[in-house]
Amino acid sequence: MENREEIVFDQIKNLITISCKFDRFPAKEFSNFHKMFLKFFFNAIDINIDYEDKLISIWNSKPLTTNPVRLFDLNEAIADKVSYSNLEETLTGCVEEGKLQHSFYKKMLFEFGDYPQKDGDVLSA
Repeated sequence: MENREEIVFDQIKNLITISCKFDRFPAKEFSNFHKMFLKFFFNAIDINIDYEDKLISIWNSKPLTTNPVRLFDLNEAIADKVSYSNLEETLTGCVEEGKLQHSFYKKMLFEFGDYPQKDGDVLSA
């Protein structure tokens, strides 16, 4: 029998697979899942996913000093872009082991894991 962490990893990978079954745009719920998942992985302030151009825009805060109290300045952000050819493979590649990750995946499964698989194209703003 699989241990609890393996079950959670399998379930998050299944959620990723289901969330990536779309033609042009995912359902709004799955778009939110993708964004939250990548924000956690990249430790980003904000993420934007351009599904048509297959491009992920990432905004991270810029480190100011080594002082842990004032380590980051949210007013100065560093932007980066990552292109992908297969969103499912990209998201699955972001699945990591660790206690923090395990807790986050459980939260994501609780929040997004009950959505039924949707067929067809869902156009959302």
